[in-house]
Amino acid sequence: MRVDSYLDISCPWCYVTKRHLDAAVREFDGPEVRIVRHPYQIDGEHPATPMPMLTWLAGKYGEEKAARMSAEVTRYGLGMGIAFANEAGYAVNTLAAHRLLWSAGREYGEEVQGRLEELLFAGYFVDAVDVSDPEVLVDRAIRAGMAPGRAAHLLATDAGTDEVRELVRRARRETAVVPLVVVDGRRRLDGPQESDRLLAALRQTAEGR
Repeated sequence: MRVDSYLDISCPWCYVTKRHLDAAVREFDGPEVRIVRHPYQIDGEHPATPMPMLTWLAGKYGEEKAARMSAEVTRYGLGMGIAFANEAGYAVNTLAAHRLLWSAGREYGEEVQGRLEELLFAGYFVDAVDVSDPEVLVDRAIRAGMAPGRAAHLLATDAGTDEVRELVRRARRETAVVPLVVVDGRRRLDGPQESDRLLAALRQTAEGR
């Protein structure tokens, strides 16, 4: 069964939904699930240079709303083992991170790509590191199972840039909102999702409902 996952590394609710999707797939006892990951960039390739995450959000939504948004996802995250550190985090251009994820999927397969996705989300929201920094990205790539030389070469060149930008453009035509999970091309779940709803969608699709 194919599951299309549209997530942005800079989106905290995408991280939450990714964790719930992982849990649903683990519990699902039907056909093997193949997750196809689609890169998405809510803010395009901005900010141009890293800046404090809450400062960036305040510029978009105003200080009060940005603080409320951060507090809401932080409270929710604690209940599922994600210790959001938004006050210390950075908003960055995620193009390089998405290029690395794209390469991981093409060259190493879904398992390595999934581990890297988790490490990138954790870097952005929990570890408060700059996931546009090539050194940070190479370290995460190695931890996910990629060869260090291959990851470093990719990041030192423009490899994958045109391809990933085109994938982002396609994803934007598919949806204006992330997270988005599409099960078997016909069951669309927009916005943040919890594992029970995702699991139900997998089971109902497998049963032909």
